[in-house]
Amino acid sequence: MGASSDAWVSQGEELYKKRIERYLPFEYKCIQASKSNQQNLVLADESKWLLQQCEATPTKLILLDEKGPQLTSVHFSKRFENWRQGSHKRLVFVIGSAYGFDPKVYDRADELLGLSAMTLPHQLCRLMMLEQLYRACTILRGESYHHT
Repeated sequence: MGASSDAWVSQGEELYKKRIERYLPFEYKCIQASKSNQQNLVLADESKWLLQQCEATPTKLILLDEKGPQLTSVHFSKRFENWRQGSHKRLVFVIGSAYGFDPKVYDRADELLGLSAMTLPHQLCRLMMLEQLYRACTILRGESYHHT
């Protein structure tokens, strides 16, 4: 949700976006946070926008959610490669709001993925996910970024 307010996070996001783009077509979007302070309205606004994003192109929707399995980087890279080899034109990873996701989004989701058992700020989740996508790309290419 929303753009990062801390410069170091924005710099990290830019760094990993550029690195990922060397490996695959990549688009990064942050939606504007809802102006409402009512949970049901926030979730409805986010749901509407997100589901519209998934309509035009066959999309595999993966929600970053505390209920999802947590994977090692190597296991994530293998899953990432399997997802990319599937029949979907796009993979979409989504970090929910502080309220999580609307039930309609859960219904539409293809998979859940957990980043951490800990509660993390959105800006750190975004940065961590970008780093893990980059790491997956390097693992799949056998490059030395990831040390086992």
